[in-house]
Amino acid sequence: MSLISKLFNTLFSSNSVTQTLDEQEVLFKQILDTSSVAIFLINPKGYIIQANQRMQEMFLYPLETLIGKEYVELIHPLERELGRQKMIALLTNKIDSVDLECIYYKEDGSIFWGRLTGKPFYDAKGAKIGLVGVIANIDERKYTQQYEIHHKHILQMITHTSPLSSILHVMVGDIESIHHRCIGCNILLLDENNHQLNLGATSNELQCLSTTLIQAAHSDRNFLSQLLALEATPHLLNALDHEPWWHAKMALHEQNQHCWINPIVSASKQPLGFLIICSLQNKPLTPREIKLLEDEVQFIALAIEKSKSDAKLQLAANVFTHAREGIIITDPYGTIIEANDAFVRITGYQREEILGRNPRILKSGRQEMPFYMHMWHNISTFGNWQGEIWNRRKDGSIYAEMLTISAIKDSEGEIQNFVALFTDISTIKEHEKALEHLAQHDALTSLPNRSLLQDRLKQAIAEAERYSTYLAVLYIDLDGFKEINDTYGHGVGDELLITVSQRIASLLRKNETIARLGGDEFIALLTNLEELSECNIIVQRILEAMNEVIEIHGIELCISASIGISIYPRDTRNAEELISDADKAMYCAKQAGKNRYTFFNQIEEA
Repeated sequence: MSLISKLFNTLFSSNSVTQTLDEQEVLFKQILDTSSVAIFLINPKGYIIQANQRMQEMFLYPLETLIGKEYVELIHPLERELGRQKMIALLTNKIDSVDLECIYYKEDGSIFWGRLTGKPFYDAKGAKIGLVGVIANIDERKYTQQYEIHHKHILQMITHTSPLSSILHVMVGDIESIHHRCIGCNILLLDENNHQLNLGATSNELQCLSTTLIQAAHSDRNFLSQLLALEATPHLLNALDHEPWWHAKMALHEQNQHCWINPIVSASKQPLGFLIICSLQNKPLTPREIKLLEDEVQFIALAIEKSKSDAKLQLAANVFTHAREGIIITDPYGTIIEANDAFVRITGYQREEILGRNPRILKSGRQEMPFYMHMWHNISTFGNWQGEIWNRRKDGSIYAEMLTISAIKDSEGEIQNFVALFTDISTIKEHEKALEHLAQHDALTSLPNRSLLQDRLKQAIAEAERYSTYLAVLYIDLDGFKEINDTYGHGVGDELLITVSQRIASLLRKNETIARLGGDEFIALLTNLEELSECNIIVQRILEAMNEVIEIHGIELCISASIGISIYPRDTRNAEELISDADKAMYCAKQAGKNRYTFFNQIEEA
């Protein structure tokens, strides 16, 4: 986000010597249109004034419609006011940035989850002229997270013997909520003799459909027999219309077109009822939504069988068979007595290998003993614990998981078992790590950016103060870079910057930092200097390295460097002033003929 904001600030500053404003706009548009996230600008009144190609694709609006549109119109009405407040807070300097997840509307009326990050952007004089926003489509991740939470909740309700009616109503409510009430569903249950359909739970919008089906099954025995003969897979209601038994009762029902029905069967393939899911927006269901039918009927089947007092072992077997989460059950002493297929898939241990073992076989060593003490304190005090933990697979690889451990007690309150449910979140962790790196590093050279430099500088100052050593801040500007960039183009210029950054980094000692501020400007931090003469040696090496010919695509390039140096604590103890002083010294080195270095105290004494 900081890189994108910097790009827009550069574009609107109009201070480039080598490019016209029109050329800059074309270049920046090409850069932004390659992004996998939506990027847009809004003016101080909250209206979109620029957007990249990904934003058009994400929201399904043509560019000419997006431009001039009020940003908050893209937000779901339930969250629109919050979005407006955040935007106003940014524009009025009450907050520095925005990072939040919210629901957005597409042009066709469909809805998706997005993660918004936003910051102000400024003109050349430092005046705020609007906001730059980035929206990443996180709908798939949110969808997966919400369904994992939903399934865990249903499993817990089943395990804790919640009434069947409560479980079914929660399932309907969760499905409606996860799909932003764009999908409705109803659950029809068979009586003990499979002679009658009864309503288990339904969305309000599907009440009429439920009533029609129940009445048809009640009045026509053949209709119910044909329903029971359906294969236990999703069926489009409209596709059944060619069947005489269906056509006679349901052909005129308006909700047939975008509704799917899936029989609910027990583990022994006995019919239990039907789950129906319908689009409430008169649109075909997506493959993801149809897959929802197949997943949900398994949990409904478990709930129904539990409500009929099936054996607990049968219930556990069904939970294990159909859950996406890894599940293990232990006895009160922590010995594993059962593990499901998902556990085998995630950990690599076969069921036979893990039974009779303790879950500590999965320990990665990343958590210290206090972590486990806190975890078991919560389990013994509250009956459960939930959190992130790092575990080890059979092949030795380490993965992150979201883990829930619950204590199962008997009627006397004695613990009989522990049940652990976990989900592999390694991919999410890797994504978070990549985003964090992007936020703190220069996109071209992968060097620390200004934000990370500030943190490193503060740490270096603290260390210098603690050990009474010197700290040198080197402000490095390349001589002759502009001419090379103009002559050979940005591709060669970029590769030259990468090579220069690698050369400088190779000359620094461990724990020292080289950062790129932008363009051809770098800052190096030299730490743990016992004598100032150590600084001269390293700086001289940098100058010599910059004077060496650099070959890019067969082109021999010659540059040099002008370096300004400020010293902590001799020149100042303030981090910002150290950078500013080094900048001033670098400018003097330029003025004095380039290819040299100048200490800040030298220009102070002059």
